[in-house]
Amino acid sequence: MQETSEDWDHQCGEGRWHFLNDVKEAARYGILTAWLTHTAALRSVLDVGCGEAILYHHLKARGLGKYCGVDLSEAALSQTALKQTKAQLQQCDLESFLPQVGANYSAIVFNEVLYFCEEPEGQLNRYAEFLEDNGVIVISMYSPARKGSGANRTIKRIWEETDIKERWQVLDDLELTSFSKNIGWKLRLVTPARRKG
Repeated sequence: MQETSEDWDHQCGEGRWHFLNDVKEAARYGILTAWLTHTAALRSVLDVGCGEAILYHHLKARGLGKYCGVDLSEAALSQTALKQTKAQLQQCDLESFLPQVGANYSAIVFNEVLYFCEEPEGQLNRYAEFLEDNGVIVISMYSPARKGSGANRTIKRIWEETDIKERWQVLDDLELTSFSKNIGWKLRLVTPARRKG
């Protein structure tokens, strides 16, 4: 059963996702920020599944240019602290999102969101069309300890897609473990092969 925007609004209203602001998430956000800084991809960032736009604040401290945050939950977007900024926020599911005419991004971030679409591989290829030349895509996926979980099956599909050298170049590939939270993440930084420098 696919969750609706009302489901996400309810979870957000109950504080279900506030843990993402916790210090135990800082290392993961630090990696995402470092990748975008070192690939000079802070000019124009699309944050898909941005929630309360936590990543925005990490990137802003490093010289972020334009920011567009997209999330299904209107409640999450309303809780962002971006009202006095020029950041753009859009309520939309990731499968329906289209950028404004002529807009391209130096980076697209999928932060814990690709589990929630039917064909994550197809979405990666669709979003690649929204990148500037030499743009990058950042993927962060929560990886449960149970190897046969739906989340791990989705990760396997995404990693198999981005391992296709004719389509993608993998710039970095990390696994991160939080022993205090007893969880892990898989993170990957890619660029479409046709955009290689």
